[in-house]
Amino acid sequence: MEKVTVIGGGNGAFATAADLTIRGNQVTLFELPRFAAGLSEVIEKGGIEMEAYANNGLTGGFAKLHKITTDIGEALAESDIVFIVVPTYSMDTIASLCAPHLRDGQIIVLTPANFGGALYFHNVMRSAGCTAKVTLVELSCMIYACRKKTPSSVWVRGYKHNMGTACFPSCDTDVVMPRLKTLYPHLKEYHNVLETGLSNINTTMHTSIMLLNAACIDNEEDRLFYRECCTKSLDNLMDALDAERRNLNVLGDTDIPHLTDIIRDWYAHQGAEGNTISELQHSLPHFGYSPMPKTMDYRYITEDVPFGLIPSVEFFKQFGFEYTVHKALVDVICAVCKRDFYKEARTMEQLGIAGMDREQLIRYLETGK
Repeated sequence: MEKVTVIGGGNGAFATAADLTIRGNQVTLFELPRFAAGLSEVIEKGGIEMEAYANNGLTGGFAKLHKITTDIGEALAESDIVFIVVPTYSMDTIASLCAPHLRDGQIIVLTPANFGGALYFHNVMRSAGCTAKVTLVELSCMIYACRKKTPSSVWVRGYKHNMGTACFPSCDTDVVMPRLKTLYPHLKEYHNVLETGLSNINTTMHTSIMLLNAACIDNEEDRLFYRECCTKSLDNLMDALDAERRNLNVLGDTDIPHLTDIIRDWYAHQGAEGNTISELQHSLPHFGYSPMPKTMDYRYITEDVPFGLIPSVEFFKQFGFEYTVHKALVDVICAVCKRDFYKEARTMEQLGIAGMDREQLIRYLETGK
């Protein structure tokens, strides 16, 4: 049994807290005080009801939580592993809040982190005065495809295997990964957080689907996001983006997989088949429940562009890699949305890697120094 804290009150946080509890761990759920009302029903019932889709391998049921709190000191006091399951734009708030209460040896898991999340969290945490020796871990995406059904229940449709996982610094990997695999046996070890950051398929897939279906979104049509909005034209765009991101495989031991391989690895146990993004998405029954958003002002744009796509562009630019298609995607989305996402984006300065060359970068990812 692991002592775990889950920070967040959204779909992913509910799924994480419920699943890990059902599987025998001691789980504390924390939410920011200003969002406490959203947990009132969970507090009243003492836990979360989880329903699991038939073919994902999870066991549903009622998860009686160890604690439910809005006191961050109480939330972190007992736990050895902390899952941060919040929107990326909240990462600085959470890092600053946690900083005074963290202790040596704790494992902080960002799920997901988007591009450079662990580096960003590390810098904010240190700036807030944290001196504890903790290991930061990135998952390349959220493990659960899920939605809340009620204020105290969650429905988990997809459960990803072979989730890309990396530590910062990566020299801690041999110690940390065995602990994490007691919770998630199917995690896939990546060399460093560069690999996880560039293996979050939401960065390119969500943004591409949204842009190529902008007219349908503006018309508020009823479509299935991963089924009806994924077509051969999307496959062509994704292939071009994939080629640019995989150019980075010349960096040290970096091994960034094809986007199609990532999806197949995640969902083979749920029936994923095909050789293209659209074929894989169409093959998965649980993607028949994901509606297309009715507005472009949605997290598939407002989160994935400034915290995934733009930092990728700036990274490619700094380290001398091709970024034409990535930047074109950003620029057209900015024009379509009439919003300068560059002003909202993570910067290389915020990640602490501005001015580094390739050798310095790889050393920093490995040692944290």
